[in-house]
Amino acid sequence: MTAADLVRKSQDAYDREDYEEAEALARRALMMDPLSIDAKQVLSGALIEQSRYDEAVPWLQELITQAPDDVISLSDLGLCLFEMCLFDEAEEMLRRALEVDANDPYANYWMALCVEQRGHLDLADEYFARANEIDPNACAKPSRVRREDFDKVVQQALRELPEAIRRHLANVSVIVDELPRREDLTEFEPPLEPSLLGLYVGVPLPDRSLADPPRLPDRIYIYKRNLERICPDRETLLEQIRITVLHEIGHYLGWDEDDLAERGYA
Repeated sequence: MTAADLVRKSQDAYDREDYEEAEALARRALMMDPLSIDAKQVLSGALIEQSRYDEAVPWLQELITQAPDDVISLSDLGLCLFEMCLFDEAEEMLRRALEVDANDPYANYWMALCVEQRGHLDLADEYFARANEIDPNACAKPSRVRREDFDKVVQQALRELPEAIRRHLANVSVIVDELPRREDLTEFEPPLEPSLLGLYVGVPLPDRSLADPPRLPDRIYIYKRNLERICPDRETLLEQIRITVLHEIGHYLGWDEDDLAERGYA
C-alpha cells in the first residue's frame, strides 16, 4: 500500500468522523512520505476534532512552511492557538489567512472570537456577521440578548431548578459575565477552552474540612456571549442556562463528568 493509498483511506475515515483511525492512517502515510501535505492536513484535522490542539500545532506549522498561503492551515492554526488561550498569536494567524482570502468563513469566525476576547465586541459582531453571510450553514450568527433580559432568563432558570438543587444556591454566587477571563482559563493546565459556557470556582463540598481557612464564597460564572453564540432563540437559551447552572452546581456538589452525564447535566 502506497502513501497515497493511506492518505485516501485516512480521508475516508475522517469523512465518516472516525478521527482516531484517520489519525493512525495519516501517521502511517507520513512514515512513508514525510513531506505529504495531504497527510499532514488530514492528521492536523483529526487532531483538532479530538481537541488535541497542542499536538496539531507543529503539523500546521510544517504545512504553513511548505505552503505559506494555505488558508485552511492558517485558519486551523489560528483556531488551535485560540483554544490554547494564545489569543494574540491566534489573531496574527487569522489576519494572515484573511489577507490571503478575505472571504474565508472560518477565518472570519475565529477572528470574531479573537477580537471578542480583546473586548472589541462590536468588531467581533461584524466578523460574525461576515462569516454568516459567506456560509450561513457553517457559521451561525449569534443571537444577542440585552443584559437585563439575559439576567431575567438566568433568574428564571434558577427558579425552575429542582428544590434539591436550589437549596444549595444559598452558599453559591451566580455571576453573569460576558466572557471568561484569560487568567481564569490559564489557571488550569492545560488551559480551559475559552468557549466554555460556565465555570465553578470554589471547593467542592466533599473536599471541605472544618479546618479549612476562611475563603471567598463559591461562585458560578455564566458566560453570556458564549451562550448567545450557541442558542438560536430564548427557549434554547433558557434550557442551556439551566443545564449550565446545573452542571456547575454539580461540580460544587462533587459530581464528576460521568455523574453529570448520568443526570443529564453534561
